Amino acid sequence: MTQDQKVIAQLRLSKVALKRLLDIDLTRFPWNESTLIERIGNLEAVNTRIKDVNTRVKRINLKGRVVEKSLAKRVYSGFGVPHSLSTATISDSTGSIKLPLWNAQIDMISVGDKVQIENGRVGMFRGELQVSIGKKSKLTVIENRS
Repeated sequence: MTQDQKVIAQLRLSKVALKRLLDIDLTRFPWNESTLIERIGNLEAVNTRIKDVNTRVKRINLKGRVVEKSLAKRVYSGFGVPHSLSTATISDSTGSIKLPLWNAQIDMISVGDKVQIENGRVGMFRGELQVSIGKKSKLTVIENRS
């Protein structure tokens, strides 16, 4: 695949797929940026309030106050590596959401702190929406508990 005469992607197609591709006028296919974002979800972080968090947007920027934090428990990865896990609940004026905290993240925040999450990942765990801090995410305390 090319864009502006530069290769932007490569893929392997079967002979049958190649034959069928000749019959398709790709210029008439309804691809544009907005329909692609709608189909695959927004890949860029979106500034949002908790009530607007949903699984259609994969990355978010969010601010909220820590209203609850569970005691840390020991869990094991699929490779048998031990990790500490605590689940915090953060809220703003519009709602609340779960925030899993792993290892060193657990001691970064306390109940009452106002936190900012940049590029957080939105997902579901046991039927509940949550926002996670991944490798490309950032968790910052912007105001210590009052």
